[in-house]
Amino acid sequence: MSLVTKNPVIELEDSCAKAGDSSPTRTLAAFAANLTLAAIPPAVVARAKDLLLDYISTVVAVAQEEPAQKLIRFAKSVGGPSESRILGCGFSVAAPWAALVNGTMGHMAELDDTHRGTMSHPGDSIWASALAVGEKQGASGTDILVAAIAGYEAALRIGEAVMPDHYRRGWHSSGTIMSFGAAVTAGRLLKLDQIAMGWALGTAGAQASGNFAHLTERAMTKDFNCGHAAKSGVIAAMLAAGGFTGPTDVLENPRGFLVLYGGNNHPERLTVGLGTAWKVLEMSHKPYSACRYIHPSIDAVLALQQQTRFTPSDVKQIKARILSTGAALVNDPFPWEGNKGLQGTRFSTHFNIAVAMLHGRQGLWNLLDKKYPLQYRDSAEIREIMKKIEVIPDADLDLGFPDQWSSVLEIELTNGKRLSRRVDYPTGEPENPMDQSMLAEKFRRLTKLAGWSEVKASEFLPVVYGLDKAKSLEELLHYL
Repeated sequence: MSLVTKNPVIELEDSCAKAGDSSPTRTLAAFAANLTLAAIPPAVVARAKDLLLDYISTVVAVAQEEPAQKLIRFAKSVGGPSESRILGCGFSVAAPWAALVNGTMGHMAELDDTHRGTMSHPGDSIWASALAVGEKQGASGTDILVAAIAGYEAALRIGEAVMPDHYRRGWHSSGTIMSFGAAVTAGRLLKLDQIAMGWALGTAGAQASGNFAHLTERAMTKDFNCGHAAKSGVIAAMLAAGGFTGPTDVLENPRGFLVLYGGNNHPERLTVGLGTAWKVLEMSHKPYSACRYIHPSIDAVLALQQQTRFTPSDVKQIKARILSTGAALVNDPFPWEGNKGLQGTRFSTHFNIAVAMLHGRQGLWNLLDKKYPLQYRDSAEIREIMKKIEVIPDADLDLGFPDQWSSVLEIELTNGKRLSRRVDYPTGEPENPMDQSMLAEKFRRLTKLAGWSEVKASEFLPVVYGLDKAKSLEELLHYL
């Protein structure tokens, strides 16, 4: 759902023509380097503020989780200038390491923003890059917003150009394509011109990485992929600022990103609608701490239970039909096996349906508190419900993918009654949005877990939504 507007400020085609080059990589670089707040519709700026709030609430809530603490200890040990803070921890490190830790933490709780078309979580890397480099540079609130929006717009187009083959090959797009988004974001804050921005994109492409090998063991590299993308983008932009060159055709080069990382590619998507159709407006939010592919099933069971008022003991069996791309990630009936920890619960459809059925919406909110997932996971009642659940990959649902991440939930009751509900757009999608009050409630719950007072949370909200008027990013960062 893109907002289409005239673009009176950025005369992109003219600038490329003057440069004598219509390379897609260079076109994106020119767009990113020349973007101004005046060229961005107010609805897009407002959406970016929602995304920033969501990112911050997720990061501060997980700072004490084991993977975060391991990374924080590493960042402390590396050394370097104390120029960018690790959110929620009270100390600073060099900007690339702050981006690594903050980007990784953004993905930990499975509460981050999501983009269907690229199957990615852009905010983890983009906001980590923005805050790390923005603090280092003494940026204003407007600087941060414009930089992040440029990062979203570039990265999501790059991602769509290689989808869905990129994802199906096993690449973790939140790692690969977000190296470009983080580089653009950092490059804006370092005031790169369009030539240097092209170098930054080229060097980001040299570092683009991240795969789904972590799934089997629910390894910590799932989250690291996002942090690595943030760090890689920051390094790429910092190098470009010093005159370090990268290939300015890294996307379309015959040995470049599209050819190596894609399959059936769509190069026209790199620039179509650039500066007029805004990808930021396609972003979604998560209300529940679970992989996004599980959310349609959660919404379905909540709706059916409200409609029919059945209890878990009334249920004979449940079939969760999920598009096959998603089912491969979330079909885990035994999240307690192995050393999966919290990631086991966050990637188990069986577990999340059982929690929704037994404890309702409040139980799902409780999963934001790390003491509840493992408590629920080990509950005999939860496990009894999980035994009744079957996840079925449904090729018919693939027909709508990636525009729809659909699920059909079928419940057979012990009295023979059959219930069914299909969800194409779970809560938080642009077609079924979480409004500002819902995002604020999510923020309050998460920051409370991090020890924030109600007063502090109430003071912080208007700072985020007034960020475009902030002369210094410190007006926001001093809370963090």
